[in-house]
This record gives sequence, C-alpha cells and structure tokens, in this order.
Amino acid sequence: MLKEDVNLVESGEWRVESWFRKLLILFLILNFQLSTLNSYAAEVWKDGEYLLWSYGKKFISPSDFCFALRYENEKIGNPSCYEAGDWERDTTISLYAKWLNTNLDTRLKAEDLRPRNPYVLEKLQSLRDRNLLFGTVKDNQLWLLLYDETSVEPKEIAVFPLNMDSAKVAKKIAGDWFGSTPRTRLSDSERAAKQKEPDDYYAEQPMYDVWLGIGTGWSRAKVPLTPNSWYKNKLNSKIKHYRNVGDSTSAWNFIEDSSPFFGAYIGGSVYDFVGLEFEFRRSSHDAKIDNDVIYNELDHWTFNRYEFLLSLEFMKVFMPHPQIEIEPYASAGVVYSFFTEDIALKDGELGSREYNERFEFENHYTGVTLSVGLRTAFFKNYALNLRTGIMNRGTSMVVQNVIGSSTTDAYVAAGLEYHFRWR
Repeated sequence: MLKEDVNLVESGEWRVESWFRKLLILFLILNFQLSTLNSYAAEVWKDGEYLLWSYGKKFISPSDFCFALRYENEKIGNPSCYEAGDWERDTTISLYAKWLNTNLDTRLKAEDLRPRNPYVLEKLQSLRDRNLLFGTVKDNQLWLLLYDETSVEPKEIAVFPLNMDSAKVAKKIAGDWFGSTPRTRLSDSERAAKQKEPDDYYAEQPMYDVWLGIGTGWSRAKVPLTPNSWYKNKLNSKIKHYRNVGDSTSAWNFIEDSSPFFGAYIGGSVYDFVGLEFEFRRSSHDAKIDNDVIYNELDHWTFNRYEFLLSLEFMKVFMPHPQIEIEPYASAGVVYSFFTEDIALKDGELGSREYNERFEFENHYTGVTLSVGLRTAFFKNYALNLRTGIMNRGTSMVVQNVIGSSTTDAYVAAGLEYHFRWR
C-alpha cells in the first residue's frame, strides 16, 4: 500500500472517530438536561405559591418560572413565584444548603439528602401547600431539588448544564414536574376535615396489630357493687336428690359460683383504635350438694365449663415512653358456652335411682359479655393485659324450669401477650 493511501485511510478513521466523539458529547449534554433521580409527579396546586431558594448564584428568575408554569399547564391558574429570602437569610437553613452543595451526587438516593436538624425538618413541614425549589452549582452543573409538605426529603432532583439559560431550565422543570391537573388549595378548616378522611395523602397510616395471649382469672356470681340480696338464694342453694333446687334459672344454683379459669386468645386491631378478639376459656365447678346420705355413694361430681368469646374492642393508645404503650380499652362480645360432667361412684357402688336420673345442663348456652381493660405493651411486642367484666349466658328455649336460662357472673383476668405490628 502506498504511503498516500495509508494517510487517506488514517484520515478517514480520524474523521469517523471525531464524529463519534461529537455524538457522545451531545448525548451527555442531553442526558444532563433530562437526568432525574426520582420519578415523582409533584403536587400541583391551582393558584399555588412557588419559592425559589438558591445557594450561591441564582439561575432561575421568578418571572421566568411563573411564565413557564402558565405556559406548560393552562389549568394552573395564576401562580405566585418568589425568591425564598427568609430561607436564604436563615443561618441554620443555610448550613443545610451548604451541606447539600457539598454532598450532592448522582449516586445518592433522595432519602440520603434528608435533613437531620429538627429545626430544618419543622421548616420543611411548614410549607403546607407551597412548593420549594432549591438550586445550587456543584461540579460545574446546576442542581435543582424540589420539596413540598408531603416529605422532608427531596421529591424531585434534576441536573442541568450551566450553559442553559433561566427560561429553558424553567420550561423544562415546569413541564416535567408541574404538568398534572392542579388541585384547589385548602383552607385551614378544609385541611383539618381532610385529615379525617381515608385519603392516601392526608389520612393516618394504619397500624396493624395482631396478638396472641394466654391468661388466667377468677369468676364469681356476685357482681361487685350490687346488693347481696340479689344472690342470697343462689349462693345458698343446694341440690337435693341429684336434681331438685329452689330455682333452676341460674346455673349457680347447681354448681359452685366461683372458680379460677384459664384461657388462650388471639386478636387484632387497626389504627390502634378498633380490634377483634377471639378467646377460649375453661373452668371447673363442683356440684353444690347437701348433706343428704344419698350422696355417700359419690366419689366426686364436678362440671367443666368451656366458653368461646368473640369480642369487638375499642381502644386508645398513649405512649409515656418510646418503649412503653398504655392502651385502655372497652369491649363487647358474644359467648358460646357448654358444660361437660365429671362424675364417679365410690368403688363397689352401683348407683341409686336418683343418681341415674340426675339433672343435666342444656347442650349449649349463648350470651353476651361486656368488659374494660388496660393493656401495657413493652418494646412493642410484649404486653400485660388486665381486664374485668360481666358475662351473661342462657337459652332461648321457652320451657318451664329450663336449667341455666340466665346465668350471670363477674370476672377479673390477667394475660401475657405477644404482638406482631406493622404498617
């Protein structure tokens, strides 16, 4: 190959490489103009306010920005754009601006730029329905960060080359971040009402709580603070000849009216306000027999009571310490109850006729329960639950002398719980 041919080929390769370099540089410039670290649609308010906060040289004028907003979004109304002078003059805020300027990097996430100073956090949360646009120069690039009241970290981050003028940057930002349908700004009373609505923006985030518990307690027929005369007959009642009592209305005329009980339960709540709990209880009661010699044949005679409770709870949570929650609550529920008999004769006894014709409880009883309690949680997962209440259960059968047609007792209980919590 001749030397001239070699030079021609080398010249052609250089021209191709030169064009490639130019395309690469153009691509990088365009990429700077379009680069963002978040893809979030900013909250757009009709007739909103926009604060321009600069650290160092100002690159966007308020007039250019308001013109761009109206040009890019005809529904935005008449926005107001201001220099955020009070932010720039504030010493503490300026320290945060300096920290941003020092630490900005395309590899960072928005949450990495969250301020730590409580004063700055409070300042950002007080923006209400205004948007704050922060601008600074870092590494020969213009950085723009957008803040609003919904978060104390930047909602948008973008990087632009320094050679773009104010109008072009404003047009790009207005089109990309503020092009959605604007919302009407809220008055103070409207804002307070909105906070109570189930809206993703304003509503309190639900706290889900599920717990498992075991407990023990004591129940008795006499309800505290009530007259003794109400219970005199049933407390003194005795079973005669295995089946006869003065009044069969209450089960306490047949079995001992007080006993410890043991239980296990599972429950759950949302918003730390309303919950549902399912509980199982078991207790044992001796039969109330008199001194008649007919009972000499007995070795023992007891009844086991099993109950299932489904309760609706309403609660209020207080936190006197970050690791302690105090939760008073009230509950109302339904009860399903039944008895099993445990009876045996002494060795060698065959059982009298009265023994074989003894009374029997109904297959099941239903009723209601009301209670109040105090749950104290430690380290969010462990809790001590104290409660007291009254319970009534009976039967709807309209038959004379139905046994246990209305049985009422009061109880106190304590439980240990483990909680699973998440949002």
